[in-house]
Amino acid sequence: MAFGNAVKTGASAALRKPIWPARPYLAQSHARVVVPRLAPTAMTVRWQTTAQPEETAQKKSYSDTTKKLVYGMARLMGYYSSSSTAIRASHDLYNTCAEHAEQNMEFFVEACNLPDNFQSWFSVTQLHVWMLMVRLRGEKNGKVYIQEVVNRFFDDAEHRMRKYGIKQQRMINSYIKDLLAQFHGGVVAYDEGMCKDDPVLAAALWRNLFAPTANNAVHLAYVVQYIREELKALDEFDGEKLNAGIVQFSKPKASF
Repeated sequence: MAFGNAVKTGASAALRKPIWPARPYLAQSHARVVVPRLAPTAMTVRWQTTAQPEETAQKKSYSDTTKKLVYGMARLMGYYSSSSTAIRASHDLYNTCAEHAEQNMEFFVEACNLPDNFQSWFSVTQLHVWMLMVRLRGEKNGKVYIQEVVNRFFDDAEHRMRKYGIKQQRMINSYIKDLLAQFHGGVVAYDEGMCKDDPVLAAALWRNLFAPTANNAVHLAYVVQYIREELKALDEFDGEKLNAGIVQFSKPKASF
């Protein structure tokens, strides 16, 4: 009990004790302290003086030796390897496919009568990923780029499932397995339609894109026309831009 009172008394004394020692000339003197004011010209000069070092710091450049050392270390660590470059570029490539599909969902939902749901999003995005895959096959490291773009696609699909309220990992894995089988089947069907004629491509679209809806031949013709135009434009697209993660798609048209 005595020890507890001693602790409390010591703590109270510590709280009352000032942390910093009192300044005698402020505690003892009651005279008014006059703070000199700087003239406007002095303030202007001081502001300009502090701004000059910042401008000088922004113009600072590294020597050629430092740049060579940094680039050399990055090369040794694999930053410029084909796999690392593909991983970085695949994010931009896939984002373009996903954003273009979402920005033009009105065409697929209203003009082509597709339902506005997760399955339509997956099918339309897969269509753009497939067209990009066709173009990447002609590149030197196209196989690596294709794999990374597909990885980004299914990462996004899993993220959207969780966003829509599906939390159980077993259920997500089951859905991903079904979507993966659908993806491979769609790629094979679209490849066959691309190599053959428009009726074969329309049949592939009917099975993989329009299957759950009651559409007509006009809707199929719109999408077939869009695919043919995009494949031609992608074939003429610059390969260096493509390897850097840059790709473009045109707006689909509900007319002939």
